[in-house]
Amino acid sequence: MAGLDGKVVWVTGSARRVGRAIARACALEGADIVLHCRESKDEGLAALAEMRALGRQAILVHGDHGRREHVERMVAMIADEFGRLDALVNSAAMFPRKPFEQTTEADFDEVIDANLRGPFLCTQLALPLLRRAERAHVINLIDAYLSRPYPNFAAYWCAKGGLDALTRALATELAPRILVNSIAPGPILPPEHYDDEKIGLSADKTLLKRWGSPDDIARAVLFLLESDYVTGTSLIVDGGRSLA
Repeated sequence: MAGLDGKVVWVTGSARRVGRAIARACALEGADIVLHCRESKDEGLAALAEMRALGRQAILVHGDHGRREHVERMVAMIADEFGRLDALVNSAAMFPRKPFEQTTEADFDEVIDANLRGPFLCTQLALPLLRRAERAHVINLIDAYLSRPYPNFAAYWCAKGGLDALTRALATELAPRILVNSIAPGPILPPEHYDDEKIGLSADKTLLKRWGSPDDIARAVLFLLESDYVTGTSLIVDGGRSLA
């Protein structure tokens, strides 16, 4: 039997990139999957077809996870389809590059909504379903560079710092039946504004001298989902970048 047989896992932002790799890895371990997308609906439908081709029950929920009414609708769909939820992986995020002095309040709010308010709402509104499980998990994706932020991403760092704090707060408040952890990726997928030179420099700054892949994050998620004695911690997956 696979390690997640009979479990239901919701991965936000799972139409593509890291979120899709997480959903695929969970499906391969036997989980039924709740996919989520906000704008990438065609990619979301392709991901849905992929999960079903793996023999798993899967649905796609669509909407802005930073808006309560959208999340209420998504959670209702999960309840109707599965009647339970064993794990929530808050993977959806945005990473806009903008100097601080040019960042408007609307810019700031949009980044906070995507990276912090969204995980807050998804976790809070999914709690009744998570509490139906004997042991449930919430995993938040933060960032390995929180302690050494680089410029032009102030709103992003504020949001991810808040998500780091929320992880530890919820681990304390939701114990012992719900385990809450975070994963802090390092260089996994280059941002769109990186050129070849910057990609190479980033690889050279890791101890392993290479970028990671979305599958590295997916394997970290599986480790936490299959662990019953890890909560309130952050798992750094950065190829040793934080030590280099």
